[in-house]
Amino acid sequence: MSPRSGASVPPLTVDGEHVPSGRLARLAARTARELDAAGAGPGRAAALGCDHPLTAVVAALAAEAVGAPLLLDGAAPARRLPPSAVVHATSTGEPVVTRASRPLGIPEETAAVFWTSGSSGDPKAVAVSAAALAHQGRATATRMRVTAEDRLLLPLPLRHAYGYSVLSVWRATGAHLYVESGFHLRGTLARLATGGITSLDGVPTMYRMLATEAARDAEAARMLAALRIRGCGGDVLTPALYDDFLKATGAPLHDGYGLSEAGPNVALNAPGDVRPGTVGKLLDGVTARLAGPAHEIQIASPSLMLGYLDPATGDLDRGAFTTDGWLRTGDTGAVTADGWLTVGGRIKEVLVVHGETVAPTVVEDAVRTADGVTDVAVVGVRRGDRGDTVWAFVESPDADRTALAGRVAEACRRRLPPHARPRTVRVVPELPRTGSGKYDRVRLRAWASDATAAAA
Repeated sequence: MSPRSGASVPPLTVDGEHVPSGRLARLAARTARELDAAGAGPGRAAALGCDHPLTAVVAALAAEAVGAPLLLDGAAPARRLPPSAVVHATSTGEPVVTRASRPLGIPEETAAVFWTSGSSGDPKAVAVSAAALAHQGRATATRMRVTAEDRLLLPLPLRHAYGYSVLSVWRATGAHLYVESGFHLRGTLARLATGGITSLDGVPTMYRMLATEAARDAEAARMLAALRIRGCGGDVLTPALYDDFLKATGAPLHDGYGLSEAGPNVALNAPGDVRPGTVGKLLDGVTARLAGPAHEIQIASPSLMLGYLDPATGDLDRGAFTTDGWLRTGDTGAVTADGWLTVGGRIKEVLVVHGETVAPTVVEDAVRTADGVTDVAVVGVRRGDRGDTVWAFVESPDADRTALAGRVAEACRRRLPPHARPRTVRVVPELPRTGSGKYDRVRLRAWASDATAAAA
């Protein structure tokens, strides 16, 4: 969020309870005074030490007021990048500030710090400027045509880049924000039934549950179809889930492409302007190009990060940028002349089996067609110079795991060439996920590697 001294705060409802503007202003002013007293300010960060949505909103407003960078990742930043102060929630959800020791100085232009999910490697601290946050809010609102008349339902954590970006849209447009402590299927449907909601943001796992409910409940399907925006981010929206949701509700999901390092939104499918198979059209001010034999997507945008913060020194690492200032995303893809973007996958997650490349998402879509599969994540275990062995971790409550593994194998035989079929299917009650809801592929690869070593 960019500093907006004296600007009124748009309407806010937290867990179904409206927060009067006067109360919100008082909480933000009091928290700003406490942050200032604790030494937070330009280059001297405050950390959000909890997930309570009211405290998160107030901490964002207060940190903005004193010019302090806000470290966003629950209690983790206090361990990784020592701040001047930490904002916690009381039992009533109101914020309280505690002073921290030995704060680490970071670049003064930093307004917020997000941690990458760590789904495919070690998490990194992403430093973002106030100007980048402000541009992100304006460009996203323009693409999705959000106005002050909209009511935005957000059942996602505000400490991640996706959730926090909705705050930027809220500030940019004056829309009414309904923020929830978490996603609960019945609670979300109840909010849709009573709140006049026009926009819902969520991750693919959330929309999988909603699609399942809509397929058996016509009223749930009607409410989801009545939304103007059904934003889906945080992870890859598979073609299978897109099709299932469309079949159940008659309405499309509005997915996109983004990463913490880019603001996060880069491209979005918008209401009335959707191209299935793409991740949407580039936002205003964003340019994409393809580089190298892998066709890596590189981005230029006013929303790009300042760089990665070094947890030891607070210095900026610009190693993710090219010499001419473009962000290397690590994703493969294609872009049309009129700005529509398609993403193939992470370069380092693409599997190579007997010299053939295999996208994990293609295998995952085949696995999902088997009866009894709730979700799936595919990883590879490298076998020296023989390439990757494909593992499929299947999430399912099915008690007969052997039968389910057999159905998965049959589905893959029908839909995949031999080299792309999983050599091992492991059924688990629940897939491990990161705090942002992505599959924890680091942990899954470790499980597969350990099992391979034990069997050797």
